[in-house]
Amino acid sequence: MRALRLCVSMIFVMRSSASHRSARIPASFNRLKALCALRPINDRIDLKNAGEVIDRLAVLGHRTRDQDDYLATLILLSEAYEAEEIADALDRGKSSGLDALKYMMDGRGMKQADLARLLGIGASGVSMILSGSRPITADHARKLAKHFAIRPGAFI
Repeated sequence: MRALRLCVSMIFVMRSSASHRSARIPASFNRLKALCALRPINDRIDLKNAGEVIDRLAVLGHRTRDQDDYLATLILLSEAYEAEEIADALDRGKSSGLDALKYMMDGRGMKQADLARLLGIGASGVSMILSGSRPITADHARKLAKHFAIRPGAFI
């Protein structure tokens, strides 16, 4: 619970002043960890909190090496949680490849236009995939797997 409060306080500090945002975000890895410990992500709340911190660090005009390392580590933890969630859902047979795609898109704030660019297809093709009237091809699954850092089978 203490780590959650610290992460939330870090997010609040980072939101408090756009003009001083970079000055308020700790520059060192240890100070970043002190505000928001790097721990495995265990639920959607942890993932949302991690996403907030990722967003704040990602938009900095210039990051220190420690900020880059912290950001990369937090992204890896987020991706690991998402991959595990999808694998668990697929193993339980409660999810299809389309469900996995929609889940990953939602978690990343990905729009249909973003998906169209990623897959190299038009908006109508993406609409058909998302409605279930067009299957996700093996080529699409490979591109999605690379983008979301999970196995291609999750999307088939």
